[in-house]
Amino acid sequence: MMTRLSRTFPSVKLPNPHPSSILLPCSTLLPNIKSEAKSNSPSKSKPKSKSWSVYLILSTNAPIKTYVGVTTDFSRRLKQHNGELKGGAKASRAGRPWICACLIHGFKDQNEGIWFETLIKELVLLT
Repeated sequence: MMTRLSRTFPSVKLPNPHPSSILLPCSTLLPNIKSEAKSNSPSKSKPKSKSWSVYLILSTNAPIKTYVGVTTDFSRRLKQHNGELKGGAKASRAGRPWICACLIHGFKDQNEGIWFETLIKELVLLT
C-alpha cells in the first residue's frame, strides 16, 4: 500500500520490501564535516570557506510534515530542529522528531543556497 508523505511534496511512501531494515537520520550517516576539517588541516593553512547545503527533512509522526532549509552544518541544524540544541525553527517544533530526506551540498554562499531553497518551494506551489 502506498501512502502519501506530504500535502506539500507530491511523493509517496512505497511498502518496505525489507521490513528488517532500519531508517537512520542523515546525521548518523554523514561525518561531522566541521571536526574533520579541523583535524586534517595544518594549523597554518587558511581555513576553507564553508560550503552551504539545502536540506529536506520529514517528520516521523503523523501527519507527515516537511521542512526545507539552508545551512553550513547539517548535523547541528537537525539537532536544533529536533530540540536537542537551541535554535531550531519554530515551524519545525510540531513535527519532531525529524529525519533527513534529501541533502544537497556545494552551494558557494548563503544567497545561492537560499535561491535554490526558494526554487524548491515555488515548484512545490505549482504542483
